[in-house]
Amino acid sequence: MHSRTRSFFLAATFLGAAALPGLASAHSLMLTCRPAAEGMVRCVGEFSDGSDAVGMGVQVQAYDERVLLKGTLSGDSSWTFKRPAGEFFVRLDDGGEHSAEVDHTDVKP
Repeated sequence: MHSRTRSFFLAATFLGAAALPGLASAHSLMLTCRPAAEGMVRCVGEFSDGSDAVGMGVQVQAYDERVLLKGTLSGDSSWTFKRPAGEFFVRLDDGGEHSAEVDHTDVKP
């Protein structure tokens, strides 16, 4: 291997390895929704690294993308709402690159 090619290969390998810790520390947004008392649904959001999602916006949407309800995760990273009639999904979005959705069929005890 030529010296110049070898130097390029080593530099590329080092830069690739340096990027790995950033990828390993990446985390995703998670959302779970369960039935609550009297026709309510309680959703809890958090990041995969265990950090909370307090203050993030939550929306209940119909399949045609109409927003049925809007809310914000409270101090315990939860939001409770009256279950709408028909089909819906719940979307949690940090306004950036992270989002999570739960379909109404997945709202189970």
